Amino acid sequence: MRPGGTKLVAMVARRETVERTRTRSFRIATAIYVLAAAAAVIIPTLVGDDGPPTFDLGLVGRTPPGLEQAVTSATQAADGRVRTRTFAGLAEAETAVRDEDVDAVLVDGERLVVRRDGDDLLPLLVNQSANAARIQERLARAGVGGPEAAELLAGRPLPVEELDPSTRSDSQPVVFAGIILIYISLITYGSQVATGVVEEKSSRVSEILLGALRPSQLLAGKVVGIGVVGVLQLLAIGAGVLGATLAVSSVDLPDGSPLTFASVLLWFVLGYAFYSCAFAAAGASVSRAEEVGGAAAPLNVLLLGSYFAASASIGDPDSTVARVLSFIPPLTPMTMLPRAALGDVEWWEVPLAVALVAISSYGLVRLGGRVYAGAILRSGKVKLREAWKGAA
Repeated sequence: MRPGGTKLVAMVARRETVERTRTRSFRIATAIYVLAAAAAVIIPTLVGDDGPPTFDLGLVGRTPPGLEQAVTSATQAADGRVRTRTFAGLAEAETAVRDEDVDAVLVDGERLVVRRDGDDLLPLLVNQSANAARIQERLARAGVGGPEAAELLAGRPLPVEELDPSTRSDSQPVVFAGIILIYISLITYGSQVATGVVEEKSSRVSEILLGALRPSQLLAGKVVGIGVVGVLQLLAIGAGVLGATLAVSSVDLPDGSPLTFASVLLWFVLGYAFYSCAFAAAGASVSRAEEVGGAAAPLNVLLLGSYFAASASIGDPDSTVARVLSFIPPLTPMTMLPRAALGDVEWWEVPLAVALVAISSYGLVRLGGRVYAGAILRSGKVKLREAWKGAA
């Protein structure tokens, strides 16, 4: 008994998945992607973690009581530390500042000497500490001391009410990485569909397969099988990022990262469904692998435009342009991601975008499938009009 259509599609998909995941190139590429993703998490923490800032403060003349301790406490509150050094005279202290042996010198608790006036943190902390020391002296003269004086100096911070408690700015790098991942994946696996089609066509394998399958079944199985490979590779990359994050406990991914990665998978699947049949039709229109690049060039340009549009949407995801672009099906798989993760989207916008891409994908599957069926058995370059008529 001949298997049903669904079983035939599943058989072709399984063949594509197994054959491609067995190849050495797939394993090497996956390992490189996973290592690169893990390195992107680990390396910044190793290179950029110089520890807490350390300041060197010189002291000349009389230092008000408690000032040195106040500077130390203020620096610790700023996640740093300070080392103090006493100089016998001002000339020696100024020489140390010029030679950058110390960052600043406090003279008699009244004047601060630095090499160059800038926005360094130390002068600000010393000024705050000096003012606190003066106030403490005056409080002591007025008979206010001990815990009461400490409470007055510490003050009471004002409560902060956050109107928008989102972590959008923190999520921008994750969203940008997601856009790059979708773009590379669609280019890679779309090209694999086109290349696989033309290889089968040039080697006459397609003629053998079409003896047992309809063109639509062969196309569907190939598209599904390569798509499964793409999803597996994306999951491996996600696992690499998660493993690197757990290994480096100092790295904190933004709260929305898991949802963003899930969105990347969703939009990759929808984008792949939209573009894959178009790439297959492009591959079927030529007879040599060298010609695939030219046939698929319009699709690559469209994907590149989608990438630039999505990247621009990160800066202003709520702009009118970003909203419009996110509902144009060829652009949606990349442009809706920054809007949903960083902007204010209504509850119905994402489902509407998904529906538009799904409907458009169905239409493109029918269109691309017909072109594929009309071109797969023809030799040489095949024009779209000829392929369309040939499938009639």
